Amino acid sequence: MRGTRAPIISDLYLASWPNWREGLKEVFVILFFSLMPLWLGLLIVEVLTITDDTSSFVTKFASSSDLGILSASLLGPLLYMMFREEGEPTGDRLAPRFPSGLWFIMITMACCIVATVIYCFTYLSGTGLFYDRLGEPIKFVNAYTVTMTSWTLFAVVVILMLCAFTIRNAIESEPPRLMSTDTRDYVADFTAAQKNSE
Repeated sequence: MRGTRAPIISDLYLASWPNWREGLKEVFVILFFSLMPLWLGLLIVEVLTITDDTSSFVTKFASSSDLGILSASLLGPLLYMMFREEGEPTGDRLAPRFPSGLWFIMITMACCIVATVIYCFTYLSGTGLFYDRLGEPIKFVNAYTVTMTSWTLFAVVVILMLCAFTIRNAIESEPPRLMSTDTRDYVADFTAAQKNSE
């Protein structure tokens, strides 16, 4: 009886250190440019004397749900990668061929839904259209919860990107490692037969 295959983790287990290293490089480059509003803003806050300290700037960036929306926007290329077909496209597949592709898609959709919910509630709370009996605007969103949710979402997105890039690198560099034993044997026999015939 075959053992249970853990999604994503079992595919990562087959990846070598160079695959992880290239995945880390890709994630770093993406984060460097996509987080430019944050780190450039920190630089401006540090230079100016009329602004608050850097920690309050980072807290404001996360509590305003900007970090959550930015995190969700990083997931678009992953969806494309899940459905990208190498070679001759078939056009009749609804499920992705990427290893654990459905799991990646489900996690991606969950992250996007969470980002949308915190953004909508933060936006509605900031409009000031809801008032108490005294006529004061009601702030019905807990900024701390939004901050923690945004940072958690950002961490999940970074891990998801790293896993997807590492698995893709493993597929491109060492495809036989991701094949079944029978397929690996067939490929080895076929390659040996081709060499003998030359």
